[in-house]
Amino acid sequence: MDEYWVNNNADTNPHNDHEVHKEGCPVMPNDKIPLGFYNDCESAVQKAREYYLRVDGCIRCIPECHTS
Repeated sequence: MDEYWVNNNADTNPHNDHEVHKEGCPVMPNDKIPLGFYNDCESAVQKAREYYLRVDGCIRCIPECHTS
């Protein structure tokens, strides 16, 4: 299981999404909400949608959940 966070600031990426990051991400933001521990990034992205409508996975740490 990995720990995940969602970025509070959507202005840091070109599509203005709130990005989900996994523990150890090289571009982990400082301003973030902890999402908890999950077996896969899809579950973490789903949890992040409880906070924000526009959510995407970070292309650097969870490219399998990055869509835009």
